[in-house]
Amino acid sequence: MKQRKFHLHFTLFGTIVLALVLVILFYTLKGKAEPIFDNNTTTTYYAKTVLGTAPDLQAEQYFNKETYELSGFTFDVSQCDWNKAGTYRVPVNYDGKKTNCVVQVEVRASGEAITEKAATVNENAVLTEKK
Repeated sequence: MKQRKFHLHFTLFGTIVLALVLVILFYTLKGKAEPIFDNNTTTTYYAKTVLGTAPDLQAEQYFNKETYELSGFTFDVSQCDWNKAGTYRVPVNYDGKKTNCVVQVEVRASGEAITEKAATVNENAVLTEKK
C-alpha cells in the first residue's frame, strides 16, 4: 500500500487570511482578560446621596477583592456638585487608567422623591453644563 505524504503549501492569500483571523481573534479576546477595560461594554453602578453630602464611594461596594487590588480604584468626582440636586456620572479609574465603569450618583433634597421624569431633566441639565 502506497502512503500519501501530506504537504502543506502556504499561499500569499492563505497567509493574509490567517493573519487577519488572528488579529480579529486577538482584539475580540483582549477585553476578556480585563473586563473593566473592555471598550465594548459599559458598567454602571448606582448610588444616592442628599444635598450637601458627598457619597461614600468605596471600591469594595462595587468590585471583588479577589479579582482586583481595591486600593487601585479611584473615583473622579471633580465634575460633581453635591450642593445641587441632579444625577452625576462619576468615572472610575484603576491604577490611573480610565475603566468602562461609572457610578451614577443621584443627589436629592433630604426626603425628596425625584420622579423618573425629573431625574431625566436633571441629568440633561448636568450634561449641558459639562459641555
